[in-house]
Amino acid sequence: MSTLILCAFRMTYSKAQYFRALNYSSQPEQASRRCLGKVVNVAIIGAPNSGKSTLINKVTERKICAASNKVHTTTKLVRAMTYQNDTQIIFLDTPGVVTEKEQKKYNLPESMIKACHKSLRCADVVGVVHDVSNRYTKDSLHSDVIHMLNMIEDIPSFLILNKVDKLKSKHQLLSIIKNLTNGAIAGRPIPGTDKNKSKIEKHMKGYSKFSDVFLISALNGDGVQDIKEYLITNAKTANFQYSPNEWSDQRPESLIEEAVRAKFLDFLSQEIPYKLNVQLEYYEEIEEEEKILCSVSVECPNERLSRLIAGAGGGRLQQIKSHIRSDLVDLFKKTVIIDLNLRIKDKPNDSLPVL
Repeated sequence: MSTLILCAFRMTYSKAQYFRALNYSSQPEQASRRCLGKVVNVAIIGAPNSGKSTLINKVTERKICAASNKVHTTTKLVRAMTYQNDTQIIFLDTPGVVTEKEQKKYNLPESMIKACHKSLRCADVVGVVHDVSNRYTKDSLHSDVIHMLNMIEDIPSFLILNKVDKLKSKHQLLSIIKNLTNGAIAGRPIPGTDKNKSKIEKHMKGYSKFSDVFLISALNGDGVQDIKEYLITNAKTANFQYSPNEWSDQRPESLIEEAVRAKFLDFLSQEIPYKLNVQLEYYEEIEEEEKILCSVSVECPNERLSRLIAGAGGGRLQQIKSHIRSDLVDLFKKTVIIDLNLRIKDKPNDSLPVL
């Protein structure tokens, strides 16, 4: 029945729904400027797929930032807010550093290249997330990350070693920390660094001005509370930038599209999901029932690919839909009814069955 309702109203937006969506605007509410408390703006940067969005979602306890097991899930700057007592933490989730070659390969928006730099200009403190489970990159920061840090040396920064639970040998951690910090934390040499000082200086694949280092597993939440407490101590007295009932600067329509795109990245192999165009066709929020109705169209390059995505009898698409619904419930904290409609590019009237 819900699918029939959504199909009947697809491509329609009422004025009431439009104005209700403005409550999710990126513009802070003027009333909130009169609320005095503590505020900290945190830019989270790092290489692609290092766990930036997953970390923010754990701290805020909502799946605000799109996250998947593939690179370049985050394509634009997203703010996510959380509160504790009188403190407002504003996360700036940024795309992973991206080259022009990767931009073309994965069909990424040009704005991604500028998003990281924009977040740095807004930050009071910068967190660098680094994946220690990647054996090829675990001992060195991405060169673009180092370049960005050198540009904002006056802004406090801290290092977050993510996925430590995947390290087979924990004694590697000290060596990794020495390499990523160039042997110094908060201006002090790490014990035992003097013996290898010449070796570290020769390679210098880290950043020397981190104030702190945290060991976490963003996926299961280990160590995440320590980061939250650290950020609270770095908050400064100021007027709230957003009201306490706001948790993102993105409109719900945009959040739904990003959640759908991220789940297709999770389920589809290689570069296939990057070729899809996700578009919200219908959105309605029924406040008295705490329910959201939505319909999303996913445009495929050709019929062969659309059949592959749907799977036998539409089984794969049904599985994807189930996971999307679960993520959206976690995001909005409401009942969510969603349908997915696969469409073939340049054939707007041809589509696979709606699920």
